[in-house]
Amino acid sequence: MIQPTPSSPSSSSSSSSPSSPQLMQIYESVTLIPGLPNDVAALILSFIPYSHQARLKPTCKSWKLFLSSKTLIALRQTHRNLSHLLCIFPQDPSVASPYLFDPQNLAWCPLPPMPCNPHVYGLCNFTSLSIGPHLYVIGGSLFDTRSFPIDRPSPSSAVFRFDFNTSSWDFLAPMLTPRGSFACAAVPSSGEILVAGGGSRHTLFSAAGSRMTSVERYDIGRNEWVAMDGLPGFRAGCAGFFVGEGEEREFWVMGGYGESRTISGVFPIDEYYRDAVVMELKNGNSGGRWRELGDMWEEGERVRLGKVVVIEDGDDRGRPAVFMLDGNDIFRFSQLSI
Repeated sequence: MIQPTPSSPSSSSSSSSPSSPQLMQIYESVTLIPGLPNDVAALILSFIPYSHQARLKPTCKSWKLFLSSKTLIALRQTHRNLSHLLCIFPQDPSVASPYLFDPQNLAWCPLPPMPCNPHVYGLCNFTSLSIGPHLYVIGGSLFDTRSFPIDRPSPSSAVFRFDFNTSSWDFLAPMLTPRGSFACAAVPSSGEILVAGGGSRHTLFSAAGSRMTSVERYDIGRNEWVAMDGLPGFRAGCAGFFVGEGEEREFWVMGGYGESRTISGVFPIDEYYRDAVVMELKNGNSGGRWRELGDMWEEGERVRLGKVVVIEDGDDRGRPAVFMLDGNDIFRFSQLSI
């Protein structure tokens, strides 16, 4: 699950304004609301929640044109009419539609399914994140009818992007290395995404899956992946996030599992990490060396790392709050510092 903000402009649309050429074209060619000036009508329509826009687009040609324009996002940003949307993937997103939930307006809105490849199915362990008016779905594990054995999932390198302006999916450049269950985070204010570690898990014997150390950086503007220095060791099922700001920005990869061992030499089980590794970004966003941090909890406290949730806090100098869900208990990592 993620929290996209389709009302926030991306770098390509931040220069849009009510006087942009796109909106001027709308003004000259159509009427948004009869009896009202188009600038007033545009302001009124900009306050319609995103979850209701799909059902209003077929009303008329002018509404469809305006509700699909970058000008709508610019107006919402200008008047601070922002809303967070919770995106939920109940099943394979290439088969079943993802859903958006608007907690402010208590409304649900289905998204179109991702472009379907007839040879693959059962996509899971992917990562989704939002940047501006776009939703990214990266990697994952899936079953491929062209591979053998067909009952074992394979890692995916595919990258999809949903555009909230056009309500459509696009194929992007694939990752250099296929991966699922990996750390992923958007580099703040840079138009880049970092991915680290990952692999592919077996449905029955999870520890029998693959592990990797590779790290990649994606440039959104260039639609290009670049390899970076790999992790100190194999790590999958981990969480990734950024700490700090400006020249003190760091990429953290926390928890997960690495090498596996067997019980009685037969049943493989995962060895879970209790530590984290950190890469300092230097010279813009080029990575430095990885350094290892100490254990997040003492020996014997718990066997594995639960689900990690990172909540950004814009007022805390780039230090997000990191929580771990362990059964019915919630723990907070209290040693987050630069």
